[in-house]
Amino acid sequence: MPKVVDHQSKREELAEATWRVIRKKGIDGTTTREIAKETGWSKGAFSHYFSNKKELLVFAYKLALSRAIARSRRVESGLTPYKALREMLAAGLPLDAERRKESQIWITFWGCAATDPSMAEVQKEFYDWWRKGMKRLILDGQRSGLFRADLVARDEAETLASIFDGIIVQATLEPRRFPPKRQIRLLDRHLSRLLTD
Repeated sequence: MPKVVDHQSKREELAEATWRVIRKKGIDGTTTREIAKETGWSKGAFSHYFSNKKELLVFAYKLALSRAIARSRRVESGLTPYKALREMLAAGLPLDAERRKESQIWITFWGCAATDPSMAEVQKEFYDWWRKGMKRLILDGQRSGLFRADLVARDEAETLASIFDGIIVQATLEPRRFPPKRQIRLLDRHLSRLLTD
């Protein structure tokens, strides 16, 4: 009987290997040869799952972002708008070893998104979803009287995204200067501005 191969699982395995190579070699050093070495696969095995390296990189970026989205959705459930917003943001900060690895990958892919239209589209889709979710929570908080009525929800969501990105970059590049407690303190400082007196 022929062996059944889980196509999606194999694609994710290749994407995860790609992340590991990116963290070790950078995007320029991430070749199909290096990824094959990381997985123990032959270079020819790639053609069963991806037509070229670019398709693999786009998939790897989408997978990294989809896992961040899934984590955000899990923590948001059943919380007040303030706590949901705080947990949504904190879930993506590099507060532990796993999320520090994710942050390295995101930062690498941001550089690609600046010049590659297919990567830019992945980036845009994620940020549209993310800002929309933050805006919804801010509006929910305003309706409940938890957040200040004078806030423009869209502007605050964009500001939070910018602050979040700044914390990620700083904490990834200077982890000793921005340990987890300091990251959360910086996030809380801004979030407190949203609250009514």
